[in-house]
Amino acid sequence: MADLGKRFEKCQAYITSHVKLADIERVQSAKPAITISRQTGAGAITLGDHLAAYLNQTAGDADAEWAVFDKNLVKQVLEDHDLPRRLEQYMPEDKPGAVGDTIADILGMHPPDWKLIEHTQATIYRLAKMGHCILVGRGANIITRDLPNVLHLRLIDSLDRRIVRCMDFYKMGESEAREFIRKTDRGRQRYMMAYYDSDIDDPSNYDLVINVKRFTAEALVRFITGLIRKS
Repeated sequence: MADLGKRFEKCQAYITSHVKLADIERVQSAKPAITISRQTGAGAITLGDHLAAYLNQTAGDADAEWAVFDKNLVKQVLEDHDLPRRLEQYMPEDKPGAVGDTIADILGMHPPDWKLIEHTQATIYRLAKMGHCILVGRGANIITRDLPNVLHLRLIDSLDRRIVRCMDFYKMGESEAREFIRKTDRGRQRYMMAYYDSDIDDPSNYDLVINVKRFTAEALVRFITGLIRKS
């Protein structure tokens, strides 16, 4: 949780730096942004961090810094729309059961499911328009597909490598990691289909589908950096 808090602080610094540079509506040349869809355990968060660090190191002094929005994106949504932090637990990257969501709405536990998704879409779109951000998951590629400054990536890897990565990253045993991958991938598939009528595995939803098994992290960072700087 401490690490997530630090990541959110970095994102707040990102927001402040961009607001100081210019009002979003007055920006004449949109800064690049990236969305990353991923199979569970494909290393999207690690790649996003490496990519942001490299872009910040090689950027000119006048450029606002890059930031990664992954799990901390929910916190940003809640802050943007003046919603209580307790709602974070009701915003998984999955499709809640219809009955449970209806009961929670009736009891006033949280806003309707569709309203939270609407808030999420608004925040993702705003961040993408500002640019210099890496947006991980939550249908960001669909939400921002009309923005010419955004590059859309999908990361895939072999199941065996993803299991090993989850075991290391989340400190899990092999069987637990395997089940975690199955459930998380299925949840993300439901999320995309329920809210965007989109198959998460459809390659036409992305500019590039990358099998990370074939590349080092350094090679991917340099390749993606080259793509956004040439576009």
